[in-house]
Amino acid sequence: MENNLNRRLNERALAVTAAIVGHSLWGFSYMFTQIALTVASPDVLLTVRFFVAFLILNILMLTGKFRLTLKGKSIWLLIVFSLLEPVYFYFETYGILYTNVTYSGVVLSICPIVAMGFAAIFIKEYPSAKQVLFAFLPIIGVIMITLSGSEMGVIQPVGILLLFITLMISASYRTINRKLSETYTAFERTYFMIGACFTVFTIVSLVKEKGDLSKFTDPLTKADFVVPMLMLSIFCSVLCYNIVNFAAGNMSVMTLSIYGTLTTICSIFSGVIFLGEPLTPVILISSVLIIFGIWQVTRIDAVNQHIPEPENKNDDTSQSER
Repeated sequence: MENNLNRRLNERALAVTAAIVGHSLWGFSYMFTQIALTVASPDVLLTVRFFVAFLILNILMLTGKFRLTLKGKSIWLLIVFSLLEPVYFYFETYGILYTNVTYSGVVLSICPIVAMGFAAIFIKEYPSAKQVLFAFLPIIGVIMITLSGSEMGVIQPVGILLLFITLMISASYRTINRKLSETYTAFERTYFMIGACFTVFTIVSLVKEKGDLSKFTDPLTKADFVVPMLMLSIFCSVLCYNIVNFAAGNMSVMTLSIYGTLTTICSIFSGVIFLGEPLTPVILISSVLIIFGIWQVTRIDAVNQHIPEPENKNDDTSQSER
C-alpha cells in the first residue's frame, strides 16, 4: 500500500514538473515565431514546423521504443482531439485579426475556468471551492499583463464570435485530452495531433501558395528561419506536447489549465531577456499573482489527495523525458 502511494506521488511530481517545463517552453515559442516570421509567412512556418515535428515522431517510432497501439480502442474521439489543435490555430489567429490583442488576451485568459466547467459537466471532475478561488489569481495576473500592453483596434462582431469559438475549442481540447489519457499514451495522442496539424497546415498552405514549393524551400537557406523553426519543432512541438499530454493524464483539467498561465510569464520574460523589452511593475506583480495562484491550486490538490491513477500503463514515463 505504501509503495503504491509512493509511486502515485512520484507520478504526480513528474506530472507537475512536466506541466511546468512544457508550458514554460511554450512561452518562448512566441519569440521564436516572431523571428521566423521575418523570413516566411505564418502558413509556411506552420507547415515546415509540423513537418519536421512529425518526421521526428516517426523516427522515434523506428527506434522501437515508442509505438502506436490502437487495437480495441475508440478512434473517433482521438480524431476529434487531433483536429481540434489545427482548428484552434486558425480560429485564434483570425479572432485576433478581427478584434485586437488586448481583447483576445482577456477573453482567452479565462480558458481555465471554462475548462473546469467542461470537466465538471462531461467527466465529473470537480475542484474544491478553495481551488476555484485561487484559480482566479493567475487569470487576474494574465488580464493585468494583457491590459498593461493594451493595443487599441476595431473590434468586429465576427472577431468576438471567433474568439468565443476558440475558447470553447481550447476547453474541449483539454477535457478530451484528460479523457483520452485513460486509453491512449501521451506519445499516441501527440503523434496523431501533430500528424493532423501537419496534414491540415500543408493542404492550406499549398492552396494559398498555389503549389509554389520555393516558398517552403527558400526559407531553409536562412538561419533566421531554420534555427527558430527547429526550436519550435523539437522543443515546442515534440517535447512540449509529449510532456504536457503526459501531465494531462496525471492531474485534473483545471490544475493543468492553470499551469497554462506560465506561458504568459515566460513569453514576457523571453522578450525582456533576449529582445530587450521593458520590465514593468505591473508585469512583476502579475507574475507573483500567477505563480502564487498556481502554487495554491497545486498545494490544495495534493492536500486533498486528489491524485488520479496514472494513465495507461503502456505510457512509459520515459516518454515525458524528451
